[in-house]
Amino acid sequence: MASSYNFFGVLGEPMEKSSLLLAISKLAAAGEQAGFTLEQMIGLLDAGLEVNTLLELICWRLNGIALPPAPRTSSSHWVV
Repeated sequence: MASSYNFFGVLGEPMEKSSLLLAISKLAAAGEQAGFTLEQMIGLLDAGLEVNTLLELICWRLNGIALPPAPRTSSSHWVV
């Protein structure tokens, strides 16, 4: 039986190492097809970008589908 690591899937179940490696390699391949380098993707994730947002950016670049606008927050603080 393959050993599992402390990585968790969507439903909180441990992911097998082979499943995790496959998911990462698919993400890397899609990102490169979309024009990102591995270093750029790692940098974005290190800077706090969530994986699902990276996936949306990759899809947008590959398919030209516009992302929904980010919600705007209003502030009652005025700079004078």
